Amino acid sequence: MSNRNRTAMAVSFKFVLIVAAVLAAIGCILVFSGCAFEAQSQLNLLRASGPAALDAYLAHVDSHQLSFAAYMFESVSGHGYAYGSFLQGVGFWFVFVLAPLSAALLVAVRWLASRDRSVSLRHRLAAAH
Repeated sequence: MSNRNRTAMAVSFKFVLIVAAVLAAIGCILVFSGCAFEAQSQLNLLRASGPAALDAYLAHVDSHQLSFAAYMFESVSGHGYAYGSFLQGVGFWFVFVLAPLSAALLVAVRWLASRDRSVSLRHRLAAAH
């Protein structure tokens, strides 16, 4: 393999890592923003309605314990019980679904492209003989 092909393969691998890292970073920012929004909403509820309202809200949220996958689906479908659940759910989708999926798709495209190059090289060599 020539140096040019190796460089192209290395650059595309770096591109895969950059894309996955950017998506994961966006997801982390969304999760932290959702946590901050939830904390701010609880503080506003405490200030406006008092500790009894906050306790009732927290009891209501705690009564709907979901698995992680169910939380991800419920939060983006609009059925989340907490104020910040939508932002957190979208962030979890970025981190645990979009980033790995994009990396897998880019690796698959890279693999298919390298496979296509080797097939076309074999055809060119066969035609030469």
